[in-house]
Amino acid sequence: MKIVRVMTFNLRTDSIFDIRNPWKSRKTMVNNIIGMYSPDIIGVQELNNSMFRDLSESVKDQYNIVGEARTKKLFAEKNDILVKKNHTIKNHTTFWLSNKPERVGSSQWHSLFPRICTTALIEMESGEMVRVYNTHLDCISPWARDYGLKKISEIIEQNYESENVPVMVMGDFNATPGSKTIQNFIALNKDKRNFIAVQESNKEMYSESTMSKFKGSTKGLHIDYIFVSDEFNVMSSEIVRYNENGKYPSDHYPLIAELTL
Repeated sequence: MKIVRVMTFNLRTDSIFDIRNPWKSRKTMVNNIIGMYSPDIIGVQELNNSMFRDLSESVKDQYNIVGEARTKKLFAEKNDILVKKNHTIKNHTTFWLSNKPERVGSSQWHSLFPRICTTALIEMESGEMVRVYNTHLDCISPWARDYGLKKISEIIEQNYESENVPVMVMGDFNATPGSKTIQNFIALNKDKRNFIAVQESNKEMYSESTMSKFKGSTKGLHIDYIFVSDEFNVMSSEIVRYNENGKYPSDHYPLIAELTL
């Protein structure tokens, strides 16, 4: 399998509070990053309906996009997966991180908002099959984050029983590398998928922020991840700090990795 580029990117939802950084002033930078790095697979978070329309229009010739909103409300956010058109999406679904994962808008009591995970089974151009999961965990409650990753792990095992294909899990986990949330997730899957973070290829990255708050700082919270099962080889990983004249495309930096099978 040739090198596959994978990116996770929290786009920062279009908020009336971002007076200096509205989506309309950032969307071109997002397009530039996608064009510059040309990832095969991209997981995005905090994508609302108007942002989706802009993004889907800009990448329509290069990418297919799948995912559902976490609620039916007008400004509901999505964790969509973008897949280059030279690869084939075999199936996809969005499930809720609750005890009723098929119910739209469902959540656990300790979660601030309904939380979701979008997953897709992808046949790569080279013929290999991979399963991708893209999520955005709760920003307040560590219990909700732990629950969310346990639910995702359950779905991973259910799919793996019938598919038996390599797996990647990406997104904004709202948890630092040394947190119990991250360590529990690794331990939970150690005897099954044996997930490793792509950052392991350059462990110094763990000390660098993936959340810039539009300020361009390297200091702060490292909370965005791409985990891969042990069928993958991680060739490289990078926190992308692209900006234009000191203006940034999001309050998060995208994280990109090059992988082989």
